[in-house]
Amino acid sequence: MAAGDVNRQLLDALATHAAASLGPIATLIVEQAAAGGGGFEDIRRKVAAQMDSAAATAFVAATEPLAAKAGAVARTAGASSVPPAAATPGNAGTLDRSDPGLVHAVGLELMARVGPRGQTLVQEAARKCRTTVQFYLRLAAQVDDLDLKVQLSQRAATEAAARSAPKA
Repeated sequence: MAAGDVNRQLLDALATHAAASLGPIATLIVEQAAAGGGGFEDIRRKVAAQMDSAAATAFVAATEPLAAKAGAVARTAGASSVPPAAATPGNAGTLDRSDPGLVHAVGLELMARVGPRGQTLVQEAARKCRTTVQFYLRLAAQVDDLDLKVQLSQRAATEAAARSAPKA
């Protein structure tokens, strides 16, 4: 199993634990924390910060095995514990490579809404993000148009809900 796959599994497990306190929005919060970069511990701290103190303490204790696994995976892979969102830009797991059709369509949409800068924002986000949730959140954080920011955030929430829905 590739290190990126393990990181995705660890982030999904982290979201599952966070859902006990945060509910269905946990997946979105974990994706947003991962999109901000940093190691697994940083992501775990950002997620815990969204909880009340008792829930955060329980969450940190419950996710200790995940943190240990993240550290072991990083040592085994010979890399730091970098989450998928902060992986090297332009690698095979980023959206610019894995879903160029989506990137192109969103690029055209943003270019029509905010001008040439929109295409640049989309390309930069696509090189840094592995999931559509991370992609839409990163774009929403970078645009000034409130309606567009809401629309992109809603897309991220829809994608996160679809990912966290039980598989039939």
